Formats: sequence, C-alpha cells, structure tokens
Amino acid sequence: MLEPKKRWFIQEVEDEIVEMLARETGLDPVVVRLLAIRGLKKKEEIERFLNHDVSMLYDPFLFLDMKKAVNRVHTAIVKGEKVLIYGDYDADGVTSTTMMYKTLKQLRTNFDYYIPNRFTEGYGLNKEALEEAAKQGFQVVITVDTGISAVEEAHLAKQLGLDLIITDHHEPPAILPDAFAIINPKTPGETYPFKLLAGVGVAFKFAHALLGRIPMEYIDIAAIGTIGDLVPLIDENRIIARAGLEQLAKTEHIGLQALLEEAGLKGKKITTGHVGFGIVPRINASGRLETADHAVRLFITEEEELAKELANTLGMINQERQEIVEMITKEAFEIIESHEMQKDKVLVVAKENWNVGVIGIVASRILEKYYRPTIVLSIDPETRMAKGSARSIVGYDIYQALTEAKDLLPHYGGHTAAAGLSIHEKDIPQFRQKLNLLAEEWLNAEDFIPTENVDMVCNLDQITIPLIEQIEKMEPFGMGNPSPKWMIEKVEIAKISTIGKDQQHLKMTVANQNKMIEALAFKMGHLNKEIAASSEIRILGELNVNEWNGEKKPQIMIRDFQIPHLQIFDWRNRKVEEESLKELDHEQALIFYDEEVQKEELSIFQLARKISYQRWEKRTFTVTRFKQVVLYDLPPRVSTMEEIMGELKEVEKLYCIYENFVHTKYRFDPAPNRNVLKQVYSFLRKHPELKQKEKAEHFFKKLGISSETFHFILEVFRELGFIIVDGDILTLHPNPEKKELVQSLSYRKYLEKEKVKEIFLYSNTKNLRDWFLHKSKRN
Repeated sequence: MLEPKKRWFIQEVEDEIVEMLARETGLDPVVVRLLAIRGLKKKEEIERFLNHDVSMLYDPFLFLDMKKAVNRVHTAIVKGEKVLIYGDYDADGVTSTTMMYKTLKQLRTNFDYYIPNRFTEGYGLNKEALEEAAKQGFQVVITVDTGISAVEEAHLAKQLGLDLIITDHHEPPAILPDAFAIINPKTPGETYPFKLLAGVGVAFKFAHALLGRIPMEYIDIAAIGTIGDLVPLIDENRIIARAGLEQLAKTEHIGLQALLEEAGLKGKKITTGHVGFGIVPRINASGRLETADHAVRLFITEEEELAKELANTLGMINQERQEIVEMITKEAFEIIESHEMQKDKVLVVAKENWNVGVIGIVASRILEKYYRPTIVLSIDPETRMAKGSARSIVGYDIYQALTEAKDLLPHYGGHTAAAGLSIHEKDIPQFRQKLNLLAEEWLNAEDFIPTENVDMVCNLDQITIPLIEQIEKMEPFGMGNPSPKWMIEKVEIAKISTIGKDQQHLKMTVANQNKMIEALAFKMGHLNKEIAASSEIRILGELNVNEWNGEKKPQIMIRDFQIPHLQIFDWRNRKVEEESLKELDHEQALIFYDEEVQKEELSIFQLARKISYQRWEKRTFTVTRFKQVVLYDLPPRVSTMEEIMGELKEVEKLYCIYENFVHTKYRFDPAPNRNVLKQVYSFLRKHPELKQKEKAEHFFKKLGISSETFHFILEVFRELGFIIVDGDILTLHPNPEKKELVQSLSYRKYLEKEKVKEIFLYSNTKNLRDWFLHKSKRN
C-alpha cells in the first residue's frame, strides 16, 4: 500500500449535457466532457474557445479611457514631447515595457523607458523617479503592469506637470489615482468585456489602439508575459497565448531568437511549459538578482552579437539564481527540521541576508514540501527589519491573516494565496504565534493535504494517439485551462527503474492484459524503494505523445499515484543489503525468522537491532500493529503463514527474503517422490549385502541419491515399519503392514515443506503477490 500525496476529486458533469454538446459540435464526447468541466456548456462558448482566431479580439477602444490615452500619445508624437515608459522587473513587466517600447519606436516617438530597482526602489511608481523624469523634460509617463495603487505618486505627477497614463491589470484600491488616463479592465465601471488580461495584455491592447491595427509582430512577446504572469488562459488570453506560441517558434525578434537558443528551444514546437520553465525564469532572474534592464535590452536589441551576449548573461544569472534558491531552501529546511516549528501549522522562517529577490521562490518550495502556509523573511543585519514573501494553501487566506496581524507589520500587501510584507525581527515570535492561532481556527486536518482535480477516469485500453490528438485541440494549457488529469485504474507495474541525473525520476512500464504504456514520474525517483514490482497502481497523470525515430506512442506523465493494496517485495533472488533493512521503520517493522536458526547466526540482528523480531514457532506478542513485515526465512507451514496474514491488519509492505532457504530441511536432491522411495526399497530387498547403513548410503550415492535424501527415506521407512534400524544395521521387516506414505510424520512434514516451497519459493512474483493479497483479504 502506498498513499497518494494529494486528495483526488473526480469532476462531474451531466451526461445529458455532454451528449447534447457532442451532437451540436460534432466533437469527440471526451473533449466535450473536458470542456464542460471547464464551464463551457454552450455551443457558442466551445466554438469561441476552440477557434481562438485573432480576429476575435475585442476592440481596444472599449476601454473607457483608451481614446483619451491614444490622443495624448499622438499629440506628444506630433509635438515631439518626451514620453517615459515606466515598467516593472518581472516577466510581465519586462514584456509590457518591450511592447510599449517597440510600439512607440515604430511611431517615431521621442521616448525612453525606466524600470525601478527591486532592491533600492521596490515595486511600483516612486516619487524620486517621477521627480527625475520631470527634471529630464518628460511630459508624458506611461506605466505598464503597475501604477493602479499609486495614489500619492499620481498626485505628485500632476504637480510636476506630468501627464500620467496608467496601464495595469492589478486589483484597484478603493480610491483610484488621479491620473490623466487609466487603462485597467478591473477598474469600477470599466466597460471592457474581458477582465483577466495580464499587464502585457493591456499593453498589447494599447499598442493595438495606437497603431490602428492588431500588432501581430508583437504577439509572441505578449504571449510570454501572459503565460509568465499565470493569468487564466481563457478568452483573449487564450487567443494571445495560442497565436503567440505559434509565432514564437519562428520569431523575427533578434533577442528572442537568442533567448530561445540559450534555453535549448530553437527549432522546437514551443509550449506553455517551455515558456513557463525555460524562458520566464531567465527573464525573472535578471530582476531578482540584478537589474531587469538586461532582459529589456535583450528584447529590444537588433544586434545579433549583443543579443547572444545578453541571452548568455540571463542564462548565467538564472544559474546563479537557481544556486541561491537551492542554498536558501536547504538552510530553510534545516531551520524547520531543527526547531519546534515542525509542529506549526504556519511556517515562519527567518535568517539574515537571504536574497529578497528569490525568497518568494523559496516560500513556494517550502509549501510544496510541507503543504503549510509559509512565510520566508530576510533580516537586514543593521536595521533588524525583515522583508518577507508569503505563500499559502487553500482555506488559509494569507492576505486576511496578515490583516489580522497588521499591528506588527509596517507594510504588507497581496492576495489570498501570496503576499509580501515587512516586520521587525523582535516581532517575529508574536507574529508566528498569531498566524498559527488563526490556522487553528480556520483549518482542519484535511486542509493540510493538497487536492488535485481529476477530469476523467479511464483504463489503459482507452489511451490512444487519436484521443491525445483530439485533446491537443484544447491547447494551450495553463492557468484556467489546465492540462487534463486522468485517473487510470487497474494497471500493473510491469517494469520500474530510475533515470536522470542522480536518478531523480521514475520510469515505469504499466500494463493490463491487452496493452503496455510507458509512464514517467519526474522528481519521484526516491519512491522507487517504496514500490514493489508487479503491484497494481492507480495513476493520476496527463497524456502526451512520445515521438522517437518517427514512431509515435502514447505516454503517461504521472502527477500522483497510489497503490491501494498490500505490497509484496520479492527479494528472493537478490542480495539483501544492510541498508535496505536499516531503512525500515523500526517502530512499525517486524522480522520473522526460522525457529531452528540461532539468533547469533542471523546477520539481520546486527544490522537491524531496533526492529522487532519473532521466531515463527514461538510467538511472544501480537503482530496486529505492524505495517512492515520481513519474512527472513520461509514459514514452517502454509497454515502458519495463513494464520499470521489474518492477524496483520495494518501491514502495508511485506518483504520476502528467505535468506536461509538452503537450510538442509528444505533441500532434497533429487526430490524423494514415491518412485524414488519405491526404488530404494526394492534395492534394499534385492541386495541383502546393503544391510550395513554406510555401505547402502555409498551405493545409493552412485545412483544419484544424496546422503540427505537417503537418510530421510530411511526415517520414512522406519516410521512406516518397513525397516528396523539398529545402529548401523538395516533390517527389512519380513511382512510389513501396508501403509500409505502420508502415515509417516517425516513424509507429511516433507509434503508440507514442498507446499511451502511451491507457494513461497518457486512461484513467480505475480502468483506470490496474488496469494498474499488473497490471504490478506484486501485484494
């Protein structure tokens, strides 16, 4: 048995709706069901979702202030006024800045751009930058991906004579900035029909309005920011992402070409995964560790050599970022494991001089491991003030929690799942206590187990290339349109191994009676020792096509799995390393060994001293509570094993080792079946000269009957009254009573041992597993 990491929830949709939509649209019912689960239950909604043509983009002038903003920029162009683009340092901000830069350049504007430094200026508009802009003679400031909360800064801009045009997508405050124009789909009263654009999506709409046409030459840039900002890939975001990904593979932007090459993506079909894990981290790393200007310069350059140099720089910065994240994450894990906070429901981890640019990533890593609300704080060694990033789980609104503790926080902001804050070091213990008390109030035990939605339940036979190709019509996948998750039942692990650097990934071949499919589980290599071959497994995964040498095969990408039955680890033909048994949980493990073998002969007692051990025949305590059981030797009888299996109510893993199965009581060569016994008895009658035991033993050895087998046969004959053994002399009974072999106690023991060997020693892995599962009554 192996429990899944998450709670699985099977999504339901009415069969009648699926049947009706399948008829109306002509689509595969599986695809229709997946779309209906995503809330698309009308033919028109489905057609818009699947067609995703750029002609379906909304008119940018549906924004209330769009015409006003466009007129002001055109006036600035005509008059030669200086325009400043004010951006942000993440991927959405960098692409938004790039979008506006390329648009204004195309319009021959007198302009420049500015992105604040994360470490010295922080997020958003700042007064010092606005004052500097006014000094340098700028008359118009266009914010991208920021500005909607800049109430004081907007007031200052007005005083400085700067016309402030805010383009943003974040939630607006109760009081809006007094800006010249605000283009944000979320502002109250806004008439624009789609509210979930990324910052670069808003910039793209502004570019559309300024140019008087859809700027298709920039849609690949818009796709990167849209995917990178994790906005839902529905409606306009889906159109931008889909068209942008197609264009990205053949982009004409010199900087993007260099970035794709540096990320190893040149010539590939680009997916949301490639953008999210290959391109966006390199852009973000620039602003996290140094300055986002590296990324902007890469996006806007038209020089190949400079593009390659900047792409390489981003790659090196990203590598450094990864190393810093690994270091801080390791230190954070050590703090958690070495302190009482292991029991905390909310983890608050703090240390001096952690890089504030990456602590958000570290918080996500901690949450991923422990699945508890997490706050990571970096303490300034001089001021003792700490800056922090928070990540949370479903059911614990981290923004609301920070609000409850606002008396301790000079600054904080964010939303339900993520937030930023500052706090003085001396207030951290009280802060930690407050957040944990809220967790006690808001959460129950089940809330600390992550959830995963299951879109479809299927068996292995249903997974085909045509089905996967139908599902590909739903791409691009991402936030709001996740890649479908499939629960695949009743499959057996035919083969399992670890692959990759440090063997960190699992590779399985899963099968049923009709089909075999390869399945991969990334970063789950450590579970290899937890999984027994031939176990039945229930998989939660995604489907894709693996193409190699022109051959296409379905493949399962495992996201989670469970083994719902007792696992049988067949270690009969392998050398049992000490470490394998040392890894057993000594509080929940039990080892059975042979009653005739002396304790000191068993190396297992030297290598597993803390583990409970039990002789087969001398039971001293109940075995009910144990979850891991090792059969170090064969059981003496099948009935003994059956009895124990009835008691092992909690057992999850059973290891068959039989280290001493070669003990003489299990070996007969050749097996003393009825014909062998008849042959020996016949020879003894015909050859009186064999009455001396030693001489008879020597004689039969020449016939291929071992000494062990010979002595066993003599004992059977003696018990049946066929012969009389007096020291070294054998005397055949002149008129022996006819008896069946089973009337001999030794022969019955032999038959029992043969049965034991047949079931537990000679059977294949599947039959061995099936026997134990049947007897455990859990199959």
